Amino acid sequence: MDAQKTVALEAELDALQKEVQRLRSRVAELEAAGRGFPERLVDALPSVVYVLDLDEGRYVYRNRELAGLLEEGGGAAAGSPRGDGLSSVVHPDDIGRIEEYRARVAASESGEQATVEYRVRGRDGGWRWFLERGVALGRDPEGPGRRMLGSAHDITARKHTEQMLERSESLLHAFLEYTPSMVVAVDAAGRLLLVNREIESFYKMSREELLGRVVYDLLPAPAAASIRKANEEVAAAGRPGASEQVLVYPDGPRTYLSTKFPIRDAEGKIYAVGTISVDISRAKQAEAERAEMQRQLIEMQQATIQELITPLLPLAPGVVAMPIVGSVDPARAEQILTTLLEGIADRQARIAILDITGVKVVDERVARSFVDAARAAGLLGTRVVLTGIKPQIAQTLTTMGADLSGIVTKGTLESGIAYALGRRLRW
Repeated sequence: MDAQKTVALEAELDALQKEVQRLRSRVAELEAAGRGFPERLVDALPSVVYVLDLDEGRYVYRNRELAGLLEEGGGAAAGSPRGDGLSSVVHPDDIGRIEEYRARVAASESGEQATVEYRVRGRDGGWRWFLERGVALGRDPEGPGRRMLGSAHDITARKHTEQMLERSESLLHAFLEYTPSMVVAVDAAGRLLLVNREIESFYKMSREELLGRVVYDLLPAPAAASIRKANEEVAAAGRPGASEQVLVYPDGPRTYLSTKFPIRDAEGKIYAVGTISVDISRAKQAEAERAEMQRQLIEMQQATIQELITPLLPLAPGVVAMPIVGSVDPARAEQILTTLLEGIADRQARIAILDITGVKVVDERVARSFVDAARAAGLLGTRVVLTGIKPQIAQTLTTMGADLSGIVTKGTLESGIAYALGRRLRW
């Protein structure tokens, strides 16, 4: 029995030893798995993560992302390269910035954070921007070295966006400052949100003094009311509009063509109205001068035409003739009378021949104008000889009962000239 018990106990002991060995193996596996999971997790991050010995300047740990930048393997088992290994890929202008940043971390208390931005050359040869945050971890328990934890992520896209915004702002600033136009933006209450150099010049105030002021308080009442109305109309309509406005300067008024437009926020709500005003005073003056020149030219042309269609011809000393051709309307009848009387006075004519051979139609109104002209000339002591009377004209004069006393009538211009020259010989 004792031998059987001994064999049984030995078999049980052997089984227990195997179970213990299995459990130890499992514990070892679990411990290995526990140690590897954080490392795998950090390696999976798209950011750079490392632990640096600040005193020795070597990496205690670097994840796969940093190793990829350095074209090395990651993890602590890959060796401990110098912390200046980035110098081969970091932009030369940024190396000093990184050194200063690490010095700040080394001088800080444990847990205090510092940041730095720098450029790293990527695998495609282009520069990528990184934002890094670092914190001091304290002394290495196994040695004198002080460590820091650093993590950095790629901000290239953000940097490009910032650069585009800076360029846009630079372009806008250049246009605002150097355009000869007035540029201004006001909110619903009329407070100035944006002004350019031309606005500063007009109000004789700096930008700092203008921004936030209500523009309507800075203008004369009529101009303020006009501008307020235009701004409110554009804001209500939600679309651009243009109008002319007159602003008074010390050297006189100037006319501006103002284009107004609504300014919307990210949600599409109108919160301001912008205005670009272009000085068109010179253009308006030139337009007025052109209009005046055109008016004078038309008057000269009309005077020339009137002279051509109503000529007063000197035939001999004291004798003038006016041949009338075409139609006679009230305006031309007035011109005939004026030309006849002025010519008689200028040339001291004693006989004036009024030839109507070329007149197409003579109604009662036209006939009366000829009679009136003859009577007016008679008041100046001039005898009028009316020539070229056709039968229908004679009938019209008879029908209207025209008083032709003091007026000599002849059938042709030749007979009228013969009469006038004959009378002149008797002077």
